[in-house]
Amino acid sequence: MTDFPNLRVVRRIAAAGTALACAWVAAGWRTEESEVDLAERSAFAFAVTGSPMEQFHPGAVRRTRVTIANPYPFAIRVRQVDARVTGSSKSRCKPTPANLTIGKYRGGLPLIVPAGGRRTAGEFEVTMPDTVANACQRATFRLAFSASAERVAR
Repeated sequence: MTDFPNLRVVRRIAAAGTALACAWVAAGWRTEESEVDLAERSAFAFAVTGSPMEQFHPGAVRRTRVTIANPYPFAIRVRQVDARVTGSSKSRCKPTPANLTIGKYRGGLPLIVPAGGRRTAGEFEVTMPDTVANACQRATFRLAFSASAERVAR
């Protein structure tokens, strides 16, 4: 079996309203050969998703719960989880801190995710400032999540 010493998310995007994560590892489909290439670079993909961010209004505070899915036949230890706003459902609503802010990660780290399993990792508090642009009210926001992890030694 190929040794997987370090894992880090390559890219994760949670589509607003669906809590679905999509992963892209390098370009194209993941194959045994691409896994070997990734092993040499010590980069592997795993799913990091969050709950949808919908129907915001000025002053609204919501929490997005983060879930991590481990597709590997070994446990991983998640050491860091991040989130950022990448877009909104309204073209005039820019994904800036003036329109939506993401607080610090709230959860216990490191977090062990078992082989082939999933775990709720914690959450982020998301706030729409009182000074938000009118175009952002009742928008659905897209958030991108990322995390870094390593293989758990047996």
